[in-house]
Amino acid sequence: MAIIYGVYFSPFVRKVLLAHAFKGVPFEFKFMAPGSPDPDFSAASPLGKIPAYRTDDGFGFADSSVIIAYLEKTHGANPLYPEAANDYAQALWLEEFCDTKLSEATGGLLFQRFIGPRYFNSPTDPDRVQELCDSLIPKALDYMEGQLGGGWLVNDSLSVADISLGTNLINLDIADYPLDHGRWPKLTAFRARFLALPQVQAQLAQEKAAFNG
Repeated sequence: MAIIYGVYFSPFVRKVLLAHAFKGVPFEFKFMAPGSPDPDFSAASPLGKIPAYRTDDGFGFADSSVIIAYLEKTHGANPLYPEAANDYAQALWLEEFCDTKLSEATGGLLFQRFIGPRYFNSPTDPDRVQELCDSLIPKALDYMEGQLGGGWLVNDSLSVADISLGTNLINLDIADYPLDHGRWPKLTAFRARFLALPQVQAQLAQEKAAFNG
């Protein structure tokens, strides 16, 4: 069975966990913080970043996009990438945007309001929170609002782009940043649809249990 190394609340780790759930591929989850000296983790992730991955035959590598691409190559059922070339490129681009521009903003707020104070004894910086809430997050959400039609992001089929967007919206919930339905009606509808998926509900239940434990 494949091993996924990482921590909950990382959008990239959650992205990989959900990809396995949507494709119905079993895995073992090992809690591993970034930069851990664990030799198996370090071998799979030389940069010390999460998530990292080890296959059934012991092959190790890292990066959420690489892991999901590998998963798609080895488990073709329930595809997470569109077949048509243009749709495929669009899914990859939106995944990249959510993994970079959106994640930098949502992750920044999550750190300021939740991770920093709780795990690193780091006080919240009000100026940074204001910048994130008033500028960086809205700009990223404005772009994603414009990419939504009425269902999923690409050709109304669930793809890796939706997983990447959804996991960032989950972190906004944790960071106590409510979506403004008047400004982002499509994102608000997307969030509700995504959170209603049984795979997402199961993942959030696991995260809640781990947090409360």
